[in-house]
Amino acid sequence: MKREINLLKKYEACFAQNQYSGDLAEKKVFSFFEYNTFVCLTAPHATNSTCYKRFKGSDWFTGAITKYLGEKNRFSYIVRNKYWRKKCTISSFILKNNLDNHYFLDIHAMKDRPFDLAVGIGYCTREEYQTELNIVDKLCKKYRLKYVVNHPSYTGQPGLTGKLQRKVSSANVMQLEWVKKYRDFELYPDNVIKVTLPFIKELAQALDGISKQKLAYKISARYTIFQKLKNKINWLKISVREFLGNSR
Repeated sequence: MKREINLLKKYEACFAQNQYSGDLAEKKVFSFFEYNTFVCLTAPHATNSTCYKRFKGSDWFTGAITKYLGEKNRFSYIVRNKYWRKKCTISSFILKNNLDNHYFLDIHAMKDRPFDLAVGIGYCTREEYQTELNIVDKLCKKYRLKYVVNHPSYTGQPGLTGKLQRKVSSANVMQLEWVKKYRDFELYPDNVIKVTLPFIKELAQALDGISKQKLAYKISARYTIFQKLKNKINWLKISVREFLGNSR
């Protein structure tokens, strides 16, 4: 375990530079590492960032966990390298580089909650995500994790999950929000090594083994102009709520 923790610390140190603004000399805000897998792990807040024209602190340890899993298991992955004062989103990076043919497992951090993991499926229904949620449920039982799906604060609608669903006809993406005790490998090494890492690994392997066609939701087929308008209104409400929350 000591070897794994030291490697995680080494990776995290790259993101933790300059008070978690990352390597400011790095030219690219995001980096994509391709291992020819359908699944792609993402850590959009590995460093500090700008959200709604305001500073957003890093999701500590998500960068190291994502990089560790990607390198060790040869999963494709994307990490944020540095803070950039201008808006620079991972969804724009993905679309600009034509990477939306992957299944994205979007890894985030959340504050202490009565549950361990929050799974965000954006604007979709549980039925549309039944295949993935069955896998999540099985793994949560195996690792004794308490989880919720589309908690109001963690739907993923304002982030990568919602943005891809609004812009890509058949988006494959799911947000995973972890509490501190399942991502802080310095204070809770056993939890991260024995639960979080194998959980994400097994979930990614299971999804990678399922055909893209089976997972494609063809969202555009069910989106009438009225549904699109309704989703836009919901997204604006979430944006306003988060903006007001950040300004307090």
